Amino acid sequence: MKKLWLKIGLSFFILFFVVMVIVGIFSGELMKSTYLNMKENQLEDDAKILLQTTNMENLDLDKDAATIQKSLDPLGEDIDARITVIDSKGDVVADTKKDPQKLDNHMNRPEVTDILKKGESVGISIRESDSLGYSMLYVAVPVKHQSKTDGVLRISISLESVDAAVAKLWGNLALIFGIALVIIAAISVFIARKITRPVREIIEVSTDLANHKYDSRIHGKISGELQDLSISVNTLAESLETQMFEIKQNEQRLNAIVQNLVSGVMLINVDKQVIMTNRTMYQILGETEITGKPFYEVIKSFALSQLIEATFETKTIQQKEIILYFPREMILDASVSPILGENGEITGIILLLHDITQIRHLENVRSEFVTNVSHELKTPVTALKGFAETLLDGAMYDEMLLKKFLTIIKEESDRLHRLIMDILALSRIEQNPVPENVELVEVDDVIEQSARTIFEMATEKNIQVIIPEKTIPSVTIETDRDKLQQILINLLSNAINYTPVDGKVEVKLIEQEAEVIIEVTDNGIGIPAKDIDRVFERFYRVDKARSRHSGGTGLGLSIVKHLVENCGGRIEVESQEEVGSTFRVTLPKKA
Repeated sequence: MKKLWLKIGLSFFILFFVVMVIVGIFSGELMKSTYLNMKENQLEDDAKILLQTTNMENLDLDKDAATIQKSLDPLGEDIDARITVIDSKGDVVADTKKDPQKLDNHMNRPEVTDILKKGESVGISIRESDSLGYSMLYVAVPVKHQSKTDGVLRISISLESVDAAVAKLWGNLALIFGIALVIIAAISVFIARKITRPVREIIEVSTDLANHKYDSRIHGKISGELQDLSISVNTLAESLETQMFEIKQNEQRLNAIVQNLVSGVMLINVDKQVIMTNRTMYQILGETEITGKPFYEVIKSFALSQLIEATFETKTIQQKEIILYFPREMILDASVSPILGENGEITGIILLLHDITQIRHLENVRSEFVTNVSHELKTPVTALKGFAETLLDGAMYDEMLLKKFLTIIKEESDRLHRLIMDILALSRIEQNPVPENVELVEVDDVIEQSARTIFEMATEKNIQVIIPEKTIPSVTIETDRDKLQQILINLLSNAINYTPVDGKVEVKLIEQEAEVIIEVTDNGIGIPAKDIDRVFERFYRVDKARSRHSGGTGLGLSIVKHLVENCGGRIEVESQEEVGSTFRVTLPKKA
């Protein structure tokens, strides 16, 4: 841009300079010519005046030479010029600068020739003086006697004075031209900048657009052909700004979607470097820095790396279930898709990793649940069938056997009924995870009612059940009363089942600022350390023989865990073999 206004300004300056030089030369020559003409006219007038002053036309040039010489000397000094009188033969009669006797014949002098030979009224010549040795301006007029040219009166001046005057004129002219050039230079710069300002502004806006500054606009007033261009640039800028705003919004939406996907996403370029990933992928791989690295540096699974390499080689989608062991063991559904260019060349790949560990775990749990249910149902059904067949084979006629077998059939039927009811209860809890009947419940009152419910069960084993005394005011929470009571009944029943005869079960109620803690402690057989993490699994029993003997279904603690979580709480267990166990339920005061 600087070059453009400089070129335009320099072009204007050179143009004006050339014009001024031409005008200056012409003006200088004109002034010099005018000055010379003025001097010639002045000398001619002086010569004519001298003719009248000296009355030379009435004198005899040859006889009165001394008189003429005497009269001319003071006049030459007065007009600061050389005065020469030449007779008709070309001989010098008088001269104010040189001795006439020493001067040669002047007939061949141009100004003398014009008068004596050509009969001109005035003779003018500019040449170097043979006697003085420098350039002179000569003006000659005829000396007439009785209408006949009797000689020549010549006045001459040195051209040095003329040159000095012309030089002074040139100096003044140069000063004027210098000032004019400065003004012209300033005007040229001003004009150049004015001409290039719209172009400069258009270029600046175009540069801003190239640098992604889409809010840049041309604000200056522009006319002429550049006005259409400026309007087009502004329209383009507005269009780009709108499009980039939409693109950024779409990018933000897409990025938000990608970052919040439950699946890990990784974009790998053709150089096998990771150029984009989301938070889930960081969590799956256990890495803090992924972007910019080769994929094989951040993926620690050989099987997954092989899957990616296969996609690069075959340009086809690869999908496989992979077990990842680092940073933690998980089962992943891996999908690798190629990104193909217009000519079918591979430009990168997209890796999707979906953690299906929980799904596989649930499938295993479901499978185990079906197996356990089948097994649990099979046992009482087999017993019922066996005793029924025995009775049909004739045992019904033995009163003692009949009573014994019917008692067993009833117990197995009750056990089967309890199992079915627990399964249905667990199913209802899973289908309705949110408490339906939330109300303000007095916890100590629910504890008392639950203790009464299992009183007979505890009495059979002579187990002492200790509950906290009621407080004033009562400890209250917002929850589903029926679910809280079922939690306590199941925990108390479990404690009684695993506590020997003459044992003790104690319930504690601890109130905190925002929570209530209920602890059920027994001095029973305890739970081995290896089984503590599994006591809440369905059908899991620490002592299977004792559980079956007590009529337990293996679903009680699993139901408790689901109910506690549905009420917004949590359950923990502490246990020591042959010492006892403590189940701690923590519930929020506000639902």
